[in-house]
Amino acid sequence: MAAEMPMEAEVSYGTPEGLPDAGLLMTTCQRLLAIPDAKEREDVFLTLFKLIDGVLAAPDDVKRRRVKKTNDTFHRKLGRFAAGLDFLRAAGFVDSNDPDARGDAAKNAFLSLRVAHLLRLTDAHHTLARAAQQVGISAPPMPGSSGFNPYVSNRQAADPANTIKAGASWTGDAQRTREEVLRRKREMTETVADAPPIDLQPSAFWLSAGKRLEEVIRATAPVDEERAADSALLQLQLASVKAAVNGGNAKFESADKKQLAELSHRRVHAFCILRVICPDKSVLQAHFRSGDRGEHVVALLAPLLAPSVRELGWYIYQSPPMHKLAPEQTLAAAGLTPGANMYLGFEGGARPPPPYLEQSLVSQLGPPPEEAAAAAAAAVAPAVAVAAVAA
Repeated sequence: MAAEMPMEAEVSYGTPEGLPDAGLLMTTCQRLLAIPDAKEREDVFLTLFKLIDGVLAAPDDVKRRRVKKTNDTFHRKLGRFAAGLDFLRAAGFVDSNDPDARGDAAKNAFLSLRVAHLLRLTDAHHTLARAAQQVGISAPPMPGSSGFNPYVSNRQAADPANTIKAGASWTGDAQRTREEVLRRKREMTETVADAPPIDLQPSAFWLSAGKRLEEVIRATAPVDEERAADSALLQLQLASVKAAVNGGNAKFESADKKQLAELSHRRVHAFCILRVICPDKSVLQAHFRSGDRGEHVVALLAPLLAPSVRELGWYIYQSPPMHKLAPEQTLAAAGLTPGANMYLGFEGGARPPPPYLEQSLVSQLGPPPEEAAAAAAAAVAPAVAVAAVAA
């Protein structure tokens, strides 16, 4: 059934829910690349960029979030290509009725974005950009990248000559704070969405013999993430200076200022280390992008497991409480970044005997800790007996 466009459009910064599979963005782009006429192909890409980037630049602007299918310009440049419409649907647009028309003319007359899922829209922009490069089409930059500069504004606020002017422009400051909140959220979303591919680096060890996960995370954390955290703290300090110079009431803080302070403290990790603890206490460790979805993580882990495990219905989960990794959920949205311990579980309670990992990983394990300890004790016992006899 066609959807109606709400008066107030919703914006979501979380993991998209209820949308088509994100993989459709790439498959529809491949169909667009197959358009034989270069001019028509370019028109399609540029029109998609205009629609997607228009929402990213002003996600609260309802007018930018729907397009009439029968509009002559839209139909000529994009609407007559089914792949173009499918790309918009994959980005979150839905077919909606025209409230000003009647009968058949009203049905599915618009493509509307009821909820602007910024993570999906960001994915859409970058997928378009990668595809456009293949055919020599210049992709526009991500919108919103050159917004409010906190360093410039706070430097001006710290100048005594500007104190009176700053105090009289509270409304402008509130707007800039709101823009900075949106900019920071976009940056956080892009950090996860734009992370480059990473090597799985699979390794195996016994639970009692491995390093603490926190130590591994610290050793592998990219320098850029550390710098980003330092930058966020600096921005928060500059915001505090600005508030003091403007003579603001310490007891009053707008919701945006509180949110900006929280975002400034929050670190965004582009990568994630997962440890999967098996029933025999063997551990599989692998590296992922924080934006990787559960179904992708499971697909990459499957070849690393023993054939007997792959033949059964298996899953990974956290406990307590027990929480399975959902197929559409990203590692970041699941709260698993920058690293987490997971457990290997089996549907229906059926559990194969060990080993649970594929052979090359099993060879990394060595004997179980209990067997190694028993062997060491057995090796020591004769020496002790000889020493006692000699005494």
